[in-house]
Amino acid sequence: MKRSIKHDLRKGITFYLKEKDDERTAGIYMQVTFACQRPNFYTRCRCDRNDWNKRKMRVSSGDNKDNINEVLNDYENIVIDLFKEYEHYPTVEKFKKDIQERISMPEKPQSIYILYDEYIEESKRKNSWSIGTVKHARVLKNHLYKFSSDLAFHEITEAKLLSFVEYLQNIPLVNTTVRANVKKLTQFLNWATKKGYNKNEAYKKLELKLKGVSGKTNEPIALSWEELMTVYNLNIPETKNYLIQVRDVFVFLCFTGLRHGEAYNLRRYNIKEDHIKIVASKTDKERSIDLNKYSRAILDKYKYDIFRDDKVLPVISNQKMNEYLKELGEMAGFTQKEAIVRYTGSETITTVLPKSEMLSTHCGRRTFVSIGSLLKIPYEIMAKWTGHSSEAMMSIYRKTDKEMSRLEMEKINLQ
Repeated sequence: MKRSIKHDLRKGITFYLKEKDDERTAGIYMQVTFACQRPNFYTRCRCDRNDWNKRKMRVSSGDNKDNINEVLNDYENIVIDLFKEYEHYPTVEKFKKDIQERISMPEKPQSIYILYDEYIEESKRKNSWSIGTVKHARVLKNHLYKFSSDLAFHEITEAKLLSFVEYLQNIPLVNTTVRANVKKLTQFLNWATKKGYNKNEAYKKLELKLKGVSGKTNEPIALSWEELMTVYNLNIPETKNYLIQVRDVFVFLCFTGLRHGEAYNLRRYNIKEDHIKIVASKTDKERSIDLNKYSRAILDKYKYDIFRDDKVLPVISNQKMNEYLKELGEMAGFTQKEAIVRYTGSETITTVLPKSEMLSTHCGRRTFVSIGSLLKIPYEIMAKWTGHSSEAMMSIYRKTDKEMSRLEMEKINLQ
């Protein structure tokens, strides 16, 4: 008996990573070999290069391992089924069309996590996402995966989103962080909807009201002028000389309004005769900050020191500096108690700590705006220095100035 022609149709199926040396993750492609033809298909999946098993042609580790491998198995099965149906070798054009038709009509909804990776990679390229923004996006993805490992777009109803909010609150995350995660999720869903991946727009109906989010929240910690001068003139003993550079960098933040990361990346070419010129780390907009006698004195102190990559100041990591700042605050005598109020769900959590325990590098930026408000420097000038885009954003910092409030009350005492 003559063998059926279709049983003789041989083909090879290979999955591989796209080569690109400058990216840690890579897109996964499928190549099908038949009749001296080798058409390639992008599977819409990405993985960390270190998680890819080249011999098995599958993902060997990572949170999305099972989801990705399931998609690859689906692609392979589609090819196998097509070749069972062919009576003779198809043209490449017909084969691609047949593959596309099968892919566009999946038997089950596609997991959102495959597309979430695509969303991150596209946003990195198109929106110039910073390392921090990418990290926050991946944290959200991790929360979602632990909430529901096989979540699909059609399942994201208003009720499902509220369940996710409750899940985040039970971790527990404070309400401001919960809101930030929901906002990031909405941005992803908007992207998926615009791309045509998502047809379910129930998420747009969610009206989330969380305690402590829309109303008054904690007043950020800032130093008064007297406290700043205490730190500036602090006599640090030789046994703790490692705090000298920490102190210098911190007061530099207080006198310039720079963020820690901006000071960390400050180079010699950023320092002009009477000002600092940088590109803001968050907005990518150029910013010019006039020097004053205090900020200039710190720059002059380290003028002839040589730091790696031609940096200007001896700025250590944010985490380590925050640790040392608490020690510096204790040495400066910042023992007055401050209350931290946080909200998780409907619960109010109040923690009372000495002010020294609440010091951080960001207190420098808050102190700069607070003191500028005390000195009645116009908002337009302060915004030019800090890079704030609106007075509302700056008001978060300005309301910290208790010294201004005290001085205003003194006007009544003088009557």
